[in-house]
Amino acid sequence: MSNRMLVSIALVAALAAGPIAAQEYSFKIGHTNAADEVQDKGLQKMRELLEEKTGGAATLEIFPGGQLGDESQLIEGVMLGSVDMSMTSNSLLSNYVEDYKVFDMPFLFPTIEGLGQKVDQNWDMMETSANNAGFQLLGVYSSGIRHLMTKKPVETIDDLAGLKIRTMQNPVHVEAWRAYGANPTPMSYNELYGALQSGVVDGAEAASTGYDGMKFYEVAPDFALVGWLNMTAPVVMQKSAFDALPENIQTALMESGKEAAQWQRGFVEEQEQPLVDKFKAAGAKITQPDPAPFREASKPLYASQLTTDGQQALLKAMTAE
Repeated sequence: MSNRMLVSIALVAALAAGPIAAQEYSFKIGHTNAADEVQDKGLQKMRELLEEKTGGAATLEIFPGGQLGDESQLIEGVMLGSVDMSMTSNSLLSNYVEDYKVFDMPFLFPTIEGLGQKVDQNWDMMETSANNAGFQLLGVYSSGIRHLMTKKPVETIDDLAGLKIRTMQNPVHVEAWRAYGANPTPMSYNELYGALQSGVVDGAEAASTGYDGMKFYEVAPDFALVGWLNMTAPVVMQKSAFDALPENIQTALMESGKEAAQWQRGFVEEQEQPLVDKFKAAGAKITQPDPAPFREASKPLYASQLTTDGQQALLKAMTAE
């Protein structure tokens, strides 16, 4: 092969490689749910859309199952820049973005669709709250309606008396389950299966998707349809890191995050009843306690937990007719 031909080949390769290398963006995103659980599927959809919108110049590397740390570690990683993005429960993120505590309140949104509509209508307000805490909000996904899984049946609120119920590491959740008569026990999601198996806790509040994805029915075969919380799962990245990106990548991230979240919320809602049917077929005992006593016990939390002007303003926006 002639020297001229070798130079030509090298030049073509360099020209081809240069622009691609300059335009490639791969973002590591972590979450603690199982691979292919509804949260993970939402991120897969976001990756697909991001690649489409950037012609393959940007993508997501998804790390499920707590591979990059528990939820607190993921959020702190985003703050420090050691993790590009995180999808966590709102209940952990609201420890950092205090306005988001609104989404931790029991019985606030009866349906996932209704919650999603309010989120989309008030996006600017939510984005500002995240920005003020150093985050860029990319999407608000759903972790489903939260119920109660236990090692023995719960037929009424009175059956909770003294039971050790795992909650997230969030003060609203702790106070809510204390108000319901339980002994709330905050712990990491990654530790829950073993804690149920060994009897460290008697049960845990959880969504149907998590009960299924982590096979909790193996160690907590009773599932009470309480519907106490409509859980969101925001996707965030460090605001300064987002601001440093080219405008086209910023736009693609925002569009893919929002569009994937809308798709994912609809997908989660479709899964609710089929999953309950699946649990019944697998031998789990399904109970339906009267929600009225739970609702009544939850009312004082709105005054005691939502104490800032920002929280009150967001609550007003989210509950406006």
